Amino acid sequence: MKLELTVYELGEALKKIEEKYKLDILVKSTLSGGWMTITGEAIILKAPSNVKVGCGGKSDNIIDIKIKTKESQQGIVFKITGAKDKKFNVDISSTRYKEVLSNNLTINQIKVNENESKVRIDEDIIFTIKASVDQVAEIIER
Repeated sequence: MKLELTVYELGEALKKIEEKYKLDILVKSTLSGGWMTITGEAIILKAPSNVKVGCGGKSDNIIDIKIKTKESQQGIVFKITGAKDKKFNVDISSTRYKEVLSNNLTINQIKVNENESKVRIDEDIIFTIKASVDQVAEIIER
């Protein structure tokens, strides 16, 4: 299921999903000599609202995500900032994995886990949720 969501819609959807299910996150970034990854449990600290505040009429456009790891329960805060009049490409799909049989290493069968889904934001941020695609889509559409 492919969606285009504003930062407000994305923040609201992630917050709703987190209220019902545990979120795991993988953030990856390509570097000139390799790549960087951050993984852990994601907690949505703040989802932006599309309400203008103050005299200048500024709206909040940042999603704050705390990423806890086994090594650091305090974690780090990761921010997703939305640009005005732009949308994030979001893809919701079932998780896939390769099954390697012990008697034949050349067969790499790709299997689908219908009870776990991934919410991919562009190509660099992936949330894993222990719920089916239909359950996650239902939460987002509410």
